[in-house]
Amino acid sequence: MNFNVTVLTAATMLAISIPSVTLAEEEDSYEQRRELSNMIKTMRKVRKKLPMPVPAGLFGIYAFPEKGQGVAGVNFQHYEFSGLIQGTDSVSAQTAVTTTPNRFFGNPGQPPTLRVVPTKAKADVIFPFANFSLNETVALVALAPLIRKQTTLETFAGGGGTTSLGTNTVKSEGLGDIKFGAIFRAFNGENNKHNLVIDAVLSAPTGSITQEDMQLTPANTKVKARLAYGMQLGSGTWDTLVGASYWGKDKQWGWGAQYLATIPLESKNSEGWRYGDKHEVTSWISYEWDPTLVTSARVRGETQGTIKGIDPKIYGPGLGADPENYGGDKVEFAIGVNWMVATANNISIEFSKPIYQDRNGIQADHDYSLFFSWRSGFF
Repeated sequence: MNFNVTVLTAATMLAISIPSVTLAEEEDSYEQRRELSNMIKTMRKVRKKLPMPVPAGLFGIYAFPEKGQGVAGVNFQHYEFSGLIQGTDSVSAQTAVTTTPNRFFGNPGQPPTLRVVPTKAKADVIFPFANFSLNETVALVALAPLIRKQTTLETFAGGGGTTSLGTNTVKSEGLGDIKFGAIFRAFNGENNKHNLVIDAVLSAPTGSITQEDMQLTPANTKVKARLAYGMQLGSGTWDTLVGASYWGKDKQWGWGAQYLATIPLESKNSEGWRYGDKHEVTSWISYEWDPTLVTSARVRGETQGTIKGIDPKIYGPGLGADPENYGGDKVEFAIGVNWMVATANNISIEFSKPIYQDRNGIQADHDYSLFFSWRSGFF
């Protein structure tokens, strides 16, 4: 009897509680759906007011339409190099050290051809950035790069031949050249359908140009010496970055183009050299799959002159010691994706690979680049 009463009581309580639990679960599910719907509606409203997100490989800094608004974030850039390129053609290390002249030949102990060449290299740059709108037409911008570079060098014995002594890896890391300046809004269409901005930025010589590391010589000894120009962390000169950027959008489609010139403002730095003028042109197209997801395709071209002058402490039969082995022409193709993780908060990733290179002298062959960006708008 007691058993039957207990079972009946339990069944009654269960029957009463099941609808309550189900109702609570339905209410929670409804609240979640409503929150998601409200979030999507908010993102759509924000998206209509903002330009289509630019690819991660670009700075993505532009003036906001109202005073006191801006963008802050972090960019990460990774570059990989492998093998050698001479003009437009790949060459082997053995060919380079038997045919490429050593610019220091004739000085005591200097062989007629190169004896030290890179086999692979990589560089990482991470920089926080911010821009702040002073008014409807002017925004202040600034970024501070932190750089890490690494190159594996192969050294060949003596004054000629192809006998390899092996490889050693040299590194440099630290603060690069800090950049700051202004962006001027030249045109802003309704709902940001068309935008045109002018960039005027200064680059301060805060990056080191006297980095050193242990290096393997053709005499099979290791010495600490100043690293090649490309392994230094800065330009050593005050530079200006000037350019113009246009981008537009229509429904799900976005597009844009940018021209940027990097021009040294000094004839030489404290060590006696400067980088050549650099000109870049890039254009892109993007597509919005939904309010939170945008993909892009981009083509970028650059041309840069050789290094002017010479650092007397960057010396010897190494490829990177010759200022003529810097600069040239390059065209890259990139694909990317942008995800709005929250309102006015974007994460972007982009993969870029050269499709054409015509480099000055002989250089490390650029394999690919990877860009990552997090941007957050504040209103």
